[in-house]
Amino acid sequence: MRTFEARYAGRCGVCDERIRPGDDATYVEDEIAHATCPTPTVLANPCSRCWMVPAANGQCGCDE
Repeated sequence: MRTFEARYAGRCGVCDERIRPGDDATYVEDEIAHATCPTPTVLANPCSRCWMVPAANGQCGCDE
């Protein structure tokens, strides 16, 4: 993970808190984020039709 000093104010793409100039930042999936925020993980692939993550039983929004 490459970190850098933020030059501009913005919002963290992970926690949605403010990023201030001078904060240590990085990019997570093309969004700026705090360098200290944990990288979000996806536990399962979303459904390609409804974009919901299937439940443990395999059902998603398409099954309703």
